[in-house]
Amino acid sequence: MISVPRRSSALSRFGLALLVGAGLIAASCTLVGQGHLNVANDLSGIGADNTIFRAFAADPGDAWPPAGNVNIYVHGDDFGSPPSFGLNGYLYLARTNLACPQSEGAPEAFTLANVTLVGIVTVTNGTVNQNVTMQDTVATRQSHFALIEIPELSGYPGLHLIHRCGEITWTGTPPSVTVDPCTLRTSLDGLPLSSGKTFALDAMKKWQFCYGGAAAGSNEKLLFETANGGTSWTLISRTTLGSPPAEAGVGELPNGNGVSALFFQDATKGWLGLSSPGHNLLKSIDGGHNWTEVVVPSLPVAVPVETITFTDATHGTFTTHDDTWTTTDGGTTWSKV
Repeated sequence: MISVPRRSSALSRFGLALLVGAGLIAASCTLVGQGHLNVANDLSGIGADNTIFRAFAADPGDAWPPAGNVNIYVHGDDFGSPPSFGLNGYLYLARTNLACPQSEGAPEAFTLANVTLVGIVTVTNGTVNQNVTMQDTVATRQSHFALIEIPELSGYPGLHLIHRCGEITWTGTPPSVTVDPCTLRTSLDGLPLSSGKTFALDAMKKWQFCYGGAAAGSNEKLLFETANGGTSWTLISRTTLGSPPAEAGVGELPNGNGVSALFFQDATKGWLGLSSPGHNLLKSIDGGHNWTEVVVPSLPVAVPVETITFTDATHGTFTTHDDTWTTTDGGTTWSKV
């Protein structure tokens, strides 16, 4: 346990005002998680049943907690050893899917590998009364939360003392927090990327193009993919303009001007149209990591492909400004209409 340095009375009053304000904010939000942080049927004497856990999500229009987060309020007393229960210091709020230990005499303990630390909680004269903000996802809504010490427990290498632990009940589903993939990288010259063509196969599987600065008259292009609706993205291919360093799993995009059309028939087979000189219809059979040119004899070189669609695995259409081509064999051959 780390001892708490003395603070000025003004600072203490300021901290109390913050806690009270945060509590008022939480009270106006929606309760999404609750429980008592205690060790049920514990004979060790560690873990009273009077420490409450409440998690609040913001309602539409609320300024707090931030979007995609929950505000966790923890309150309890009698922290310390009898008969004083006047503990002063810090504990760590941790989450885990493991059940709380039931040692029946030995100290309750977790290894740090068993838990994920959420935040620091102050204990003052044996009392906890604090708010902690946590990202609200399915992964973070774990079944048990605990207040633990960080220093290893004397005589128990690798173990960390639990002061409170309990099961949490969650309601509803966490919001879907999406990320703009074009904010995950910068161009080779260090400037922000801009958004380009995007395609959604379904609610979860999507692709997104991002553009960097011009080099040798062509745009730097990066193609990102998500399998969870945009919560996280993976760079799967990019142009070689500017000689970017090689990255494992990142394929090569054609060095040319903007992408004018993007379509995926399924998770592996995709089609790409370019607006630059050259053969402007390309195909991928590995989900967009690598692309090969598709030569259509009746399609003049340097004519941009503007749209690509498929109605099923074999029947598809692409268009230019003036003409339309169709296929009935999955894109192996194309005929001008």
